[in-house]
Amino acid sequence: MPKAKLSAISLYYEVHGKGAPLVLIAGLASDSQSWQPVLKGLAENFKVIIFDNRGIGRTQYPKENFRISTLALDTICLLDHMEIEKAYILGHSMGGCIAQDIAINYPQRVSKLILANACAVLSRKNKSIFGGLLEILESGKDYELFIRKFFDLIFTPEYLGNRENIEEAVKYALCYPFPVTQEGFRLQLEAFNDFNSKERLKKIKTKTLIMASKKDALIDSGEVRILADNIPFSEVLYLEKASHSFQVERPDIFTGSVVKFCSKI
Repeated sequence: MPKAKLSAISLYYEVHGKGAPLVLIAGLASDSQSWQPVLKGLAENFKVIIFDNRGIGRTQYPKENFRISTLALDTICLLDHMEIEKAYILGHSMGGCIAQDIAINYPQRVSKLILANACAVLSRKNKSIFGGLLEILESGKDYELFIRKFFDLIFTPEYLGNRENIEEAVKYALCYPFPVTQEGFRLQLEAFNDFNSKERLKKIKTKTLIMASKKDALIDSGEVRILADNIPFSEVLYLEKASHSFQVERPDIFTGSVVKFCSKI
């Protein structure tokens, strides 16, 4: 798979399918492969572009602090590299912050915007939770502990109760050749911590779908309302039986909702 040689980084990306371009932006500590459960379904309808943000996966980057706006510009530079003028932009969690920044600062590049379990600013609770995960990585403790703690945050108790699902996911993460690093996680988390779009959301003029899970342990209904009340042309879709990573738990509903929204005039 190719790498885009951008100004300061070598960004790993993949392209799947044909049609109108759809860019998927992953969240904190997640890379391009986090989209696997929905990739096939979306690629049947779009030219799907997935990539590794700075701080994760196979993207090579200078080991220095960056901001969400940096990650947004990386995405725009990738579109430039691919000679794509405009695309559907979908961001999950921290990727939703990156997507917001793109819609605010590069509105001409966004066909429609989809924010999946995203927020306008990281809550104090989540800053503490993610800080605890960083401490596990920094302590040098068993990487499996980090993975299991992370999974506890992003899946429903019902999904976690299926031991076959979870043990398979843990095994995959432990064997994955491009694991989350302490340094990469810290740099992404610092960027996430500093992001706040509350006063800028009204600048988003593109049609926006806000996808939210009622069982999300990280993003609550109040945070969803901040997005919905301040993005002028937005609509909210609530999923009843899924948590933060509902693209994994309910890939059929996730894919169908994206296709339906993007196909509407």
